[in-house]
Amino acid sequence: MFCIECGKENVKLYQGRCSSCFASGNKLITIPPDITVEFCAHCSSIHVGDKWVENKQPEEEIIAEKIVQESVPDENAKNVVLEIEPINQKGSILEMLVKASGTVLEVPIKKEFTLNVKLNRNVCPECSKHASGYYEAVLQLRGDKRPLDPDEIMRADEIIKKLLEKLFPKNRMAYLTQRIEIKEGIDYYFGSYKAARKVSNALKDQMGGVIGESPRLMGRDKSAGKDLYRIWISYRLPFFHKGDFIIHKKHAGQIIDINGKKILIHDLKTMDKISLSWREYSNLEMVAHGEDVKTTTVTSKTPTKIQLLHPETYQPIDLDILPEFSDINIGDQVKVVEILEKIYIIPPI
Repeated sequence: MFCIECGKENVKLYQGRCSSCFASGNKLITIPPDITVEFCAHCSSIHVGDKWVENKQPEEEIIAEKIVQESVPDENAKNVVLEIEPINQKGSILEMLVKASGTVLEVPIKKEFTLNVKLNRNVCPECSKHASGYYEAVLQLRGDKRPLDPDEIMRADEIIKKLLEKLFPKNRMAYLTQRIEIKEGIDYYFGSYKAARKVSNALKDQMGGVIGESPRLMGRDKSAGKDLYRIWISYRLPFFHKGDFIIHKKHAGQIIDINGKKILIHDLKTMDKISLSWREYSNLEMVAHGEDVKTTTVTSKTPTKIQLLHPETYQPIDLDILPEFSDINIGDQVKVVEILEKIYIIPPI
C-alpha cells in the first residue's frame, strides 16, 4: 500500500493518502464567501435570527463573532484558531481576511480565506417605536382637589428622569415620548407600561399619594390574535401638605410626615404621634393649612391652666396645660391654630 500522491509505502493511509498529504489537502475549515450582519442604525443592536439583541461590543468584534459562528471546522481538524482582519471596504461591503491555523492528524496546517461582509443598517422595532412616538402608558400627575405646586412638579420630574436613566439599560422602551402640561397637571407618556408602573410606584414611595389604573382598548393585533391596550395611570398627590391640619376620628392633628407607606400626624389633643395607612386617606378631612398657624402671647399660668390671647380678637383664652407645654412661661410667644372654633397650641414638628 502506498500514498496515491507522494508514493510513500508502508504508511497508514487516509482516503488513499498519507497523513501529510491528507492534511495538506484538508480545508481545515469551511467559511462562507458572503455574510450579512444587520445592525440598528440608532442603537447598534444586532439582528440575530428573528430577534434584535442589545449590543455593547464594537462592530469589529461582532463581525468577527459572526464569521466564527458561520464557519464550520473540518471533522478531522483540531485546535482551530482564526485571526480576522479587514482588508478593504466599499460602501456597505467589508472585505475580510481570515487566517486559520490548526492541526489535522497532528500535522500543523495554515489556511487563508477572504470573504465579503455586508453591513446592513436598519432600524430595530424599539427605535422605530421611539421615533414614531409610540407609548404604552400615560401617567397623569394631579393634585387631589388642589393644583400642583411648582416644587412638586420639579421633584416629580427629577424622580422620573433618574429612574428612567436607571431602567433604560435593561428596558430600552423605558423612555418618555411626551411630557404635556395641562391645567389639571402633567401627563407623562411612556414607551413601556412596566416602566410607567415603576415610575408611579417610585413617586408614591417618595411623595405619598394615591394611584389608580384604567386600561383603554386601542385596537387588535391580528398576527398575535389579542387586543391592544394602553394604560392610563392616575397618580394624585394628597390634598394636604406637610404642616397642614386634618381631622381623623374626630381628633385634630397636624401632618408631620408623608411617604408611600404612611401619613404621620401629631394629635393636637393627646400629643400622640399616629401613623395612618393610605387606606385611611378617604376618611381624612382638611381643617386648616400650615399658613393658618398664628403667634400669640401667654398672659397667665396656673398649675392646671394656661391663658393666652386669641391671635385675632385678642380675647383671653384658657387652655389645659399638657405635659408637653409645662415649661411655657408668662410672656412667652407660642404658635397656635384655630380648628372648628377651638384654639390649639402647636408643638414643634
